[in-house]
Amino acid sequence: MSSNRRGSIARAIALVAGAIATIAVVVGPAEADPIAQAARTLDINEHADLRLTRRSGSTLWHSGTATGTLPGSVSARFEMTLTKVTGTVTIRPRSGGSLTINVVGYAKSAGVNARFSGNMAVRKGTGRYKNAVGSGTFDGTVNRRSFNATVTAKAKLTY
Repeated sequence: MSSNRRGSIARAIALVAGAIATIAVVVGPAEADPIAQAARTLDINEHADLRLTRRSGSTLWHSGTATGTLPGSVSARFEMTLTKVTGTVTIRPRSGGSLTINVVGYAKSAGVNARFSGNMAVRKGTGRYKNAVGSGTFDGTVNRRSFNATVTAKAKLTY
């Protein structure tokens, strides 16, 4: 093979290799490694004012506002007995996303304005809180005539 022809083949190979390298840089790898993000932990201190929006037997629906670490709107559905409340609370912070929380609480006093306290656990999240997990405690008062309530909650959230 002549040296002229060998030089042409070498230049062609170099051009093809350069083209492949350029395509690889522009297009990127076929399967990029996922970018790991560190989980964020947030200490939550929240106050909510809830008003009764609907009642059917022992099931109560509330809505209201939360102020504190995650200010925004709150909606809730509770099953109540004389001494125990279970339910689901959804917080929609103004910053976006939502958190759905399971709650179990117990009455601490009787009378028209009854005190209660309990535990809560994050069931699911959306948006920035998609993979949220967490738990905490709450306490508050409920007016047993209007069923309006005020609640203070403390929790640790990882998302």
